[in-house]
Amino acid sequence: MRPLCVLTLAVVFACLPGCGAPAVKWSSTWDGRHAQFEDTTREGFVEARALLDSGRRVDALEQLRELAQANPDNLEIACWLQDVEAALLEDGVDVFDLPARSGEATPGDALQRAYAARANEDPSVTAYVLAARAETDLPAAFHRLETAIELDPNCAWAHYGLSHVLLQDRSRTDRWGLARDSLSRALDLEPGHLRARRLEAWMAAEQGTRDVAERLLRRWIDQAEGDPRVLHDDVVDAQLDIALLMLLRGENRRAERALEDLEGEATGRARRWMLLTVARQEGGDILGALDATLRAQGAAGGAVLPVVQEALLNELFLGRPDIANARWQEVAELVDDATSMRDQVQGLRARVRMEREAKRRALALSEAQQRADTADAR
Repeated sequence: MRPLCVLTLAVVFACLPGCGAPAVKWSSTWDGRHAQFEDTTREGFVEARALLDSGRRVDALEQLRELAQANPDNLEIACWLQDVEAALLEDGVDVFDLPARSGEATPGDALQRAYAARANEDPSVTAYVLAARAETDLPAAFHRLETAIELDPNCAWAHYGLSHVLLQDRSRTDRWGLARDSLSRALDLEPGHLRARRLEAWMAAEQGTRDVAERLLRRWIDQAEGDPRVLHDDVVDAQLDIALLMLLRGENRRAERALEDLEGEATGRARRWMLLTVARQEGGDILGALDATLRAQGAAGGAVLPVVQEALLNELFLGRPDIANARWQEVAELVDDATSMRDQVQGLRARVRMEREAKRRALALSEAQQRADTADAR
């Protein structure tokens, strides 16, 4: 097996989105605590999802609000409602009819204020978990979830939320261990908690237990596919995660087959083509890799990484320095105003490559001139 090359590593760092325990058999249920669905509630939720999928978000908002009012302790419904509210706020829709507050700069601030007010008025487990989800401040979210757990130590949703918050808190040196403990507690309480199971697989992938992560992801996909509580996009993302795990293990042909099976899938097209670039390049199909990276550029719409891939393929494998240099120039132009560290690194990389190419050409020109001068002298 050949080692991962520079091109592969670029994709790996960009695409890793991923506990280390062996995968266990579990099944999703509709009767979990704080997420119980009677038949009529389930039917209403399916209707709300259909409205969302058809782009009728305002209608879905009203449907979810009716369901939430009828099922005040159902956190699954409440989380979907909160996410729709957040999306509409981003689009400028005032979903709360709250007066604007001085210094409130983002839609997230409005969401946080609305749910904080509800938690203050109704200090329940549900209210605290939702307020924590809307929080823009990690310590405040942590405090709200701890309060929810004090009110109900057996609320799987609160323990699951706490694991999320702990993972984000980079000030804690033991955040992974603490997050794993919180997630384990959530799964002990509710083995079929779909959101917690997805986080479990993500953590396994991030911590390098790739065989375990793949088993966890496959089980999650088996249980989640077609479930209205799970977005189709999330299922596709999990399938792409599995392909990435295969690549990291050097199983290039398996990864290529898995990615080709997703042909025609609209979700994650750019990421799929970038992974397919690596699978084909690692398998020795350089022209196939170039075709995939060109398609990734079309799907990504101005993203930097597919252009980097094309530059590397032309430079390292196809012996086309002129084309490679043109692509590095494009990378440099794309990241001129970049704010993310990753894009800035790619811009620096492009400038280094262009500088090297300029020096190579100057040296070649100088050597050619010397040879010509020598020939003239003779």
